Formats: sequence, structure tokens, C-alpha cells
Amino acid sequence: MQHPIGEHALLADSRTAALIDPDGNVAWLCWPWIDATPLLFSILDAHRGGAFSLRPARQDARAVSRRYHPRSLILETVWEVGRARLIVEDALDLGDGPSLIRSVRAEGDVVEVLVSVTAPAWPGTHALLRTFGDSVEIGSASRVVIHAPSQWEANTNGATCTFTVQPGSLATVTLASAETAPRAVSMDSTLAEWQRLIPEARPHHAALPPGLSDLLGTSAAVLIGLRRRDGGIVAAPTTSLPQWPRSARTWDYRYCWLRDSSLAALAMLRLGLADAARSLGAFIGSVVTESGPLPLVRLDGSAPPDETEVAELAGYGGARPVRIGNAAAGQAQLDVPGEVIELATSLTRASALPDELAAAVPVLAGWLVHHWHEPDHGIWEIRGAPAPYTHSLITAVSGLEGAASLVDQRVVGGDATAWRQAATSIAQEIGPSGGALQLRLDGGGADAALTQVALLGRLDAFSSRIGPTLDLIVERLDRGGLVDRYEGQPDALADPCGPFVFPTFWLAGALAATGRDGSRWHESALATRGPFGLFGEVADPVDHSPLGNYPQVQSHAAFVLATLAAEPAS
Repeated sequence: MQHPIGEHALLADSRTAALIDPDGNVAWLCWPWIDATPLLFSILDAHRGGAFSLRPARQDARAVSRRYHPRSLILETVWEVGRARLIVEDALDLGDGPSLIRSVRAEGDVVEVLVSVTAPAWPGTHALLRTFGDSVEIGSASRVVIHAPSQWEANTNGATCTFTVQPGSLATVTLASAETAPRAVSMDSTLAEWQRLIPEARPHHAALPPGLSDLLGTSAAVLIGLRRRDGGIVAAPTTSLPQWPRSARTWDYRYCWLRDSSLAALAMLRLGLADAARSLGAFIGSVVTESGPLPLVRLDGSAPPDETEVAELAGYGGARPVRIGNAAAGQAQLDVPGEVIELATSLTRASALPDELAAAVPVLAGWLVHHWHEPDHGIWEIRGAPAPYTHSLITAVSGLEGAASLVDQRVVGGDATAWRQAATSIAQEIGPSGGALQLRLDGGGADAALTQVALLGRLDAFSSRIGPTLDLIVERLDRGGLVDRYEGQPDALADPCGPFVFPTFWLAGALAATGRDGSRWHESALATRGPFGLFGEVADPVDHSPLGNYPQVQSHAAFVLATLAAEPAS
């Protein structure tokens, strides 16, 4: 059974990620890395995707509570089983792993627990399920072993294991690589490590509206959990969750976009996670100095796979095709250098600029000087002929001015005069007057990304155009308090798309930055979170439920930056 996207809880450990559905099933898990071939994927195909569920054996048991422990991605599910309760805690081990730990304890009476496993069958691989006493081995592209407190019994559908839990006792079921011996992992130690990584909220968070501080803690956990140690951060841990029900807008987001990563690092900085922000900045800088301003890479910095379609899979809710890889890797995206330079300037203010990112700034500025006049595919990665997208050029102006400022501060070396001259030329091409900025230099209507003209620094040349631009976005893109990304249908895909969460937060922040009331859009974007405080990329405009790949880093970063907009980066 496939559940609404927002009803899934995320587990992540800076290596891989899992989604747990309301039935206690692992509906999504890539192994051993987040961009590897999926191991469990019933969220994309209930028949072929395999299962690993844990719940009370009594069919009338019901889950009465599902929540995260504070400042962590440890899921606690409380099942009511007659007069007893079963408490299940799920987490990916933050230590030497990876391993997925599922611990259970009973309260009030003895509870019988049922663990069920079916073999996944990723197309082109051989489905495997073998039982060995208290262990069962499953896999297709990769192999794992699930260790339980009792014997497994094979059946026509897979294998099951049942065991009883006495009140006050603890039992554990663990999934780990077939080559790895199981090790005892304390959930208490896992929680302690999470809370070491994410310190207590800053004192001023206590003045936020009720619940916002907890949501910021969850967003911090998402950003930490989805970032590879000493590597990049994914746009989202999933592939092919559709941007509209049954649509073909199904993309693979399990890679590191330099743009998204820069904004994630800014959010980390705002949350007080300076070491994580610095480390992510160092990774981005290394990618740039080695390969230039690429749109996206794997989390280890290598090239992503070519985009392919997996025709055998049914897709989430019938949305097809399922895709692996992302063709945006081959696009020109002119806004990327400006976004990365913006991160460099913020890290400089926080005295946290890594050498790798400092070395990348002249590379990025020089690239912009030579390429700004070339059309690109823009922040929205529009599939079709490249065009002169206004947001890309606005970001280039900000980036060149920012790079020149870093030269003035003796932070980096380079030709600040040439960079400022290029920024002036781009600004003249855009035009300092003329009313609202639009999607392209030749028009195209409203573009929600142009909220950034009010949020990026060093754009005084366009001050007279900010108000009309925001007015146009509100007038033409608002959909039930959320905003569509742009007007019309500039790409070749006819399928509809839901309104986007992160530019809705951007609009709220842009209005506030210009002295206007953006609370309606902040509240609407906030309402798109699921029950665990997780944001998707897009949302249903009627009930605001999450759609698209989930959870989405860009949405969480935008929430943090809009909510803590008044706080200095340091």
C-alpha cells in the first residue's frame, strides 16, 4: 500500500536515508549510499519494491503517536495493543555503519511483535531472500541481512519473525550489510550523538511562535542527515515522487546541486551549525576548482549517471516514468556561480571561509566574465532551448560584485576591476528601469525566483524594479497562498506541476525585507509541512499536503532563512 507522501518519516545518517510509512514498513531505502540503486522501494512499486515491516502482531493494534525525538531523526512510534503499548524506535546508526536499528519495548503487558520481509526485485537484478535461523538475507542490486531476536520462517511471500516483548525489556531488529557483523547499538547513544551534532537552539529561538523552534531543530537534522560526511548534500533523498499526481514530472534528486548546497550551507550558518556549513563550503569549493561551476555532482564529487527511465516500475500513484540520474547535469546554469559566491561572502562574515571555497571564488568570477552573455536553462532547469533568464543574470551581478568585495577585503585575489565592469555590463543589459522583471530579458511573465532581487545583496541598481517585480509575482503566481514557479509552460512537458514551497518562503522573506507584510505566504508555506515537520518540494494548493521528492533540502533551507531572516549570519 502506498501512503500519502507527507505521512512518511525520514531516517538519515549522512550516508543513506530511509522513509518509514504509517504501517511500520521501510518504504524507501538506498544501500549503502543514498544515490545507490534502491534496495527497498515499495513507495515506487508496491509489488516489486520489497518490504521490511515491524509492528504488533495483533491486527487491531493501532499507532497512536508518531514523532521524532527532539533535534534528531530518531522516529518513535507508539502502538496501542489492547491494554498494552508497544514503543518502536527507528534510526539509522550514526556510527560505523550503515545499519538500520529498530528497537521495541512494551508497557503494561506482554506484546507479540511481527516482522515481515519480502524480497525486492529491482529491474535487471536477481531477487534474493534466504533465511539463516535468526537472520534473513535479502537484496537485489545490493545485499543486506536483517537480524532479529527469534527464528525466521520462510513463506510464499517472503519471511516472517515473531517474538514477544515483556514489559520493561528491550528487543532490537537490525538491518546491516551482508558483509558486516551485527553490533550492539544503543538508541540512547544515537540520540546523544544527534544532539551533539545539533546543539540546543539559540536563546532568541524561545521568542519564536510556539512550535517554530522545534521545527528549526527538525530542519537542522534534515540538513545534517542528508549531507555526506566531508561531501555534498542531496536535493532530496528520493527519486520520481511526482510534482503532481500521476504526472511525468518525476525527477531523481539524490545528487548534490551546487546551488541548493550553497543555500543549505547558509541555512546551517543561520542555525549556528558553522562547522557543518564550513565543511559543505569546502566541498563545493573543491568541486568548482576541479571541474568548474557544474550544476550537480554525486555526493563524493564525481559525475552523476546519465538519466535513464525504469519502464518496469509502476511509479508512485501511477506517476511514470521512474528516473535514475538527472539530465540537468548537462545544462548550463548561469546562476550557480553567484549562489556559491554568496555563500563565500557569508562564511567570510562568520570567519568560517574554508580555503577551498576561497580558491574557488576567482574561478567562478572569471567564468562569469567569459560566459554571462550566453543563454542558459536557469534555476528551473527548463528543458528546451537555452534562453537569457533574468534570475541567472541578476545572480551573476550579485556574484561578481561579491567577488570584487572579497578582493577589496584581501580575502581572495583577482581582478576586482574587471569583475565590477562585467557586473555593470550585465546590469545595463537587464536595465535599471522598466517596471517588473520577468522570466527572460525579452519577457515571459512572472518568475518566483526573482524574489531574490530583494534578498541578495549588492543589487542597488535594480532598486526601482523590486516593488513592481514582487507585485507581479503576487498577482500572477499566487495559488492559495503558495506560488507557482513561473507563468505559462516554458518547457515541453505538458503535465501540470504543484506550487513550490521554497519560493513561497522566498516571497515572504522578500516582502518582509522591503517593509511589507509577507506573513500570509510564510504561514501558507509553513502549512505544507507533513506531520513530522518535513517539507516537500511542491504542495497541493488545496490541502497543502507535500508533493514531489521528499523531504526537500531547498524547502528546509528556505524555511530556516525566512524564519531567522533578522538574525546576523555570525
